[in-house]
Amino acid sequence: MSIHKKLVLTFITFSAVLIISMAILIKWSFQRGFVEYIRQQDSQTLLEITPDLTRFYAEQNGWGPIQNDTRRFYRLLRHFAMMRDDPDATGNPPPPGKVPFHLSVFLIDPTGKLIAGRDPKSQIIEQQAITVNGNVVGYFGLGERHRPPNRHDKRFADQQGKQLALITLLALLLSLLFAWPVAKFLVKRIQRLVSQVRHLSQGQYDHQIKVRGGDEFATLAQHLNDLANTLKKTEQSRRKLVADVSHELRTPLATLRAQLEAIEDGVHQYNDDTHARLHNQVMRLHNLVDDLYQLSLSDLGALQYRKQDCELDALILNAVQASLPAFDQAGIELTLDDELPDRSTVFADPQRITQLFSNLLQNSLQYTDTPGKTRVRCQREGNRYLVEFEDTAPSVSDSQLPQLFDRLYRAESSRNRDHGGAGLGLDLCKNIVQAHQGSIEIHNSRLGGIRVSVHLPVSN
Repeated sequence: MSIHKKLVLTFITFSAVLIISMAILIKWSFQRGFVEYIRQQDSQTLLEITPDLTRFYAEQNGWGPIQNDTRRFYRLLRHFAMMRDDPDATGNPPPPGKVPFHLSVFLIDPTGKLIAGRDPKSQIIEQQAITVNGNVVGYFGLGERHRPPNRHDKRFADQQGKQLALITLLALLLSLLFAWPVAKFLVKRIQRLVSQVRHLSQGQYDHQIKVRGGDEFATLAQHLNDLANTLKKTEQSRRKLVADVSHELRTPLATLRAQLEAIEDGVHQYNDDTHARLHNQVMRLHNLVDDLYQLSLSDLGALQYRKQDCELDALILNAVQASLPAFDQAGIELTLDDELPDRSTVFADPQRITQLFSNLLQNSLQYTDTPGKTRVRCQREGNRYLVEFEDTAPSVSDSQLPQLFDRLYRAESSRNRDHGGAGLGLDLCKNIVQAHQGSIEIHNSRLGGIRVSVHLPVSN
């Protein structure tokens, strides 16, 4: 069964239960109201006929004419009722018919003995005392037992019941006529969302849904559009990464192939210089593959972090001392300005933090012109530590600074594949810093190059 039919069936079922319940309650309320109306009508008639019975007793000097004669008593009541409805009526005997009461009526003497009518026993609703010359000569009242309704009352009740049934059927029909287009409208909006999901599953990320209104469907449509944009950017990044990695791998492989073919053809001799060039290209491939592997582990969350309390200044000092020989060989001055307090504890993985600092130093080494200078400065700022790495020229434009975190990105001023890396180090550094609840930023250095600022939280 389609969702459209399910919605219509659900709406109709709910409406039917609601309408039928209301009809039953209305009928019950009408019956109670009708009974109360009859009681009030009989009560009013009781009040009107009581004076007539008082005069009858006075004229007849007792209840003799109707004593134990219920039929004559009823005819007398009908006569009194007719005289009140038509004051000009003659005194002829009333035509046969029912007593002008819906409830049972009775006439009893002061001791409670039945004179005429139906014995009420203990079920007395209302009674009026009949007083003659100051003495109570009887009681005229209404009993609980109902008499059959007259044809006018029955016709009225039947008419109300038919009208209620007609209104119920009409309400059900209107609910059906209303439910069908409403369900169709809702299903149409759902189908638009399903269509968008189908486009996403087929890789059609350019397709967008028109967002209308401010309800939950519109919110879901907007989220699907955002998802499409995110998937589109992810797919573009993936394709760009594959293209860039292929390009990065092609250069050292082409160099290796050319040099090996030259050796095979006898153009070049295999000597120490040739061996160094081949080894350099192999190491470039090794570093690129290793960076890609580390970065993939970081993206997948597979990098293991064994965090513990450790001294930040010791980690920085070890990384700087390990990098000093390479900087000295390249003719770049490396200095450390340690402004940290005696106990500078961070809750971190010592191996990953050392890897972070080593990558930043290696990045500075690769992209700093000789002779140059790299300065490392560390200090505490409130509840976090600041570690800065800044170097001398070259630098990049302000618009290119955020892109340095992009994978395989190189600014034009540093496109030297013989000395530059693959462009993956800063992205890996960013992942390591974020895994330690820190932050990393890049700015232009006061020395003329790049300044990388790393913030790490102080251990509690």
